[in-house]
Amino acid sequence: MIHYSVAADDDMVREVARRVLEEVAPEELVMFGMNSRAYFRDPAGTLKDAADDAQTSSGSVLGSGAAEVAALLTPFALAMVQGALSSFVEAFAGDLAARSGTAVRTWLGALFRRSGDTGDPAPDGEEAGPDSALTPEQVEWLRAEAYRTLREAGQPEEQARLLSNALAGAARVRT
Repeated sequence: MIHYSVAADDDMVREVARRVLEEVAPEELVMFGMNSRAYFRDPAGTLKDAADDAQTSSGSVLGSGAAEVAALLTPFALAMVQGALSSFVEAFAGDLAARSGTAVRTWLGALFRRSGDTGDPAPDGEEAGPDSALTPEQVEWLRAEAYRTLREAGQPEEQARLLSNALAGAARVRT
């Protein structure tokens, strides 16, 4: 069986986290590159710093300055996507066992591609195919996993719900 670790695929995590932040905190995109590099250098330290900043911050995170928000939400969005996609691949490995790592990345990328967005071409001329969308049950599973990941990382319930809903909303759903 092929083993594929989304956690090792920083580019995929960045791509999906950027989509989430476009929905919930577009002002963070200005500092996204810098904050994502910091996260991937030291995920635990970056999350701890962000959680500490959130606890010492006066007022609501969503009501504070953009720089403060960027320091707080970006690492959590990255951790959420990394954890949720890793768990998703593990949970649905039976559907992915016949695919190479590149094909799995292409498939995962297609799951979060916007309508009309072509993204990177599939390897060897492969098409993403009709299975490049999640069932409603898989979207709910992904949302729950994202929420669990955020709560375990210390995010307040309201922010965990906001970010996990944005991740679920970014996924393509089968119709």
